[in-house]
Amino acid sequence: MEILISKMATKDGEQWLVKAGTIALTFKDQASAVEFSEKLKERIEAPHDLPLAQLEKLVEALENETA
Repeated sequence: MEILISKMATKDGEQWLVKAGTIALTFKDQASAVEFSEKLKERIEAPHDLPLAQLEKLVEALENETA
């Protein structure tokens, strides 16, 4: 997933926009936007366990496609 950070000019000064997929969040300073983005990327890229029931369904679906 692509995570983008951009600076926005608003009537109250500048804000920093973080976009990830369909989610967009604003931050008051660049450091907060960067910190959030790095943590989000870390969590997205972390290994995730697939529950056994879902794994079995996935394997079954793949087997049916190749049969």
